[in-house]
Amino acid sequence: VIRNQPAPMLSALGVLASPPSIHASYSTVVNVHVSDLMPVFLSDELNFEWDSRLSSQEMVYSHTHGTLSYQQRAMPFPLAPRDTLLKCGVRVLRRQSRLTSECRSVRDDVAVPPRPGAVRLHLEHTAWRIEALPAVKGVPRTALSLDITVPPDAAHGVPAAVVRHVQKKSLRDSVDSLLAASKRLHLPPHRDFLSWQRTREEARAAERRSGQQGGGEWTEWGGLPSGSLAATSLLVVAHCTAFAVLAIVHPRGSWRRSVRLVASFVM
Repeated sequence: VIRNQPAPMLSALGVLASPPSIHASYSTVVNVHVSDLMPVFLSDELNFEWDSRLSSQEMVYSHTHGTLSYQQRAMPFPLAPRDTLLKCGVRVLRRQSRLTSECRSVRDDVAVPPRPGAVRLHLEHTAWRIEALPAVKGVPRTALSLDITVPPDAAHGVPAAVVRHVQKKSLRDSVDSLLAASKRLHLPPHRDFLSWQRTREEARAAERRSGQQGGGEWTEWGGLPSGSLAATSLLVVAHCTAFAVLAIVHPRGSWRRSVRLVASFVM
């Protein structure tokens, strides 16, 4: 689902109205149990497995906003590095077999002063939704959804057709990167998700295979390790960075070539 409206337009009062924010979403169902995805998704140390351009990350404390995630990503010459300062929250609903994780940009020059040479990216809202589904013929399934809303100036000067294509591709690539990293690393399943959408017998069998026991129930925001906050924001940064690259490399009348260039830059 992509929503991107051309503007600005004059309001009824004759005042130049602000263009709307840019929203995009992507959803898919994969044949993987949720417990096999969570070790990567919730690990701060494994964020570099998701994004080869991530150069630094840290959790910082703000007197105004509490714990924040700060990340910096290297960009190809001649682009300056991009960084983000995000407030994130994670909620696990065991009875619904669902995890939701949301982030938004905040401003706090005391906690993280502007870094010389870096360009600060701003995200209005991002959200991951990961939900275990009932198995089909013994095959586990997980639904993955990713939503992002960015300010309208994130795509300034970029044709609408290019924006729509890059939005869809970058979100799909984010999900694919999570799946690829989980498959490549082949980590033991996360014990707190072993029983999701499994019968008692299936859960016990999964526990025996992993050598672990199922965990408890989380229901509050921020109830997960701090690493999960950084993981939530990591891949959606590539989505915003894509627009910055497009604004520079887009040659009029050759948007397909521009998208290929962006793909090589942000992945």
